[in-house]
Amino acid sequence: MSIDSQSDERLWALIAWAATIVGAIVALVIRPQYKYTVYWAYLSISFFILAVMVSISTNIISLILSIIPFIGGIISEVISALCSLLIFIVWVLGVVKSYKGEYWRIPVVYEVAEKLFKIEHETYMNC
Repeated sequence: MSIDSQSDERLWALIAWAATIVGAIVALVIRPQYKYTVYWAYLSISFFILAVMVSISTNIISLILSIIPFIGGIISEVISALCSLLIFIVWVLGVVKSYKGEYWRIPVVYEVAEKLFKIEHETYMNC
């Protein structure tokens, strides 16, 4: 594989990850032959699904904790802030790693991608 091809794959992987679900779908439609890009696109879709699930869960927890006067609101805000921070950190790390050309088995996200898309890490590593 040429250097231009590798940098093109890395660029499409970055688009797939950084633009979340829209970028992942665009990358899958435009560059389905790039295995590295497909790998990151599948991870991006899985990450988006998990982020939405975490957001819904924190909203439900906030609703439940709102029953407790004063302290419930504080606890729910802390939980929400920590979850948002974790999602942001994983997203930033993914942006960096996708562009650097690294394969990253993100805990939980990779397992979801494996189940949804039947991806196998070794298949993509041998490209």
